[in-house]
Amino acid sequence: MTETTYPIAFDPANGRAHVKISGEISPAKIGHTYIAISMNRRWLEGDTSILWQLENAVFQESFEFYDILEATQTAKHYIKPGKSAIVVEESLAMQEKVARFYKSVAATSTARHVAIFYREDEAIAWLDA
Repeated sequence: MTETTYPIAFDPANGRAHVKISGEISPAKIGHTYIAISMNRRWLEGDTSILWQLENAVFQESFEFYDILEATQTAKHYIKPGKSAIVVEESLAMQEKVARFYKSVAATSTARHVAIFYREDEAIAWLDA
């Protein structure tokens, strides 16, 4: 499964998952990343928050918003209640548009609270609150 997930690092202090997304953005890969995170014992014992960071991330020509719905349906059985912060690049409106769509999907189909930020320090402060 590692080739189908984004790189994940777990904070040793609180178990928080940190995910860096660069290159091509794939909703299926995001769903697989959630599943991989949910299998990590340290995360399950921690605060179950996730920091998603988009850096130099681009969308496929064939990107469809429906792909987010499909990936969420697959991953929702693994997603635990908690918080997810998404850090988008300020100059990339499409990243923010997709993050806002994901936030609306998560609000209606999962028990996760999602917020969108331009800066990592603001995202971490929100996750810690």
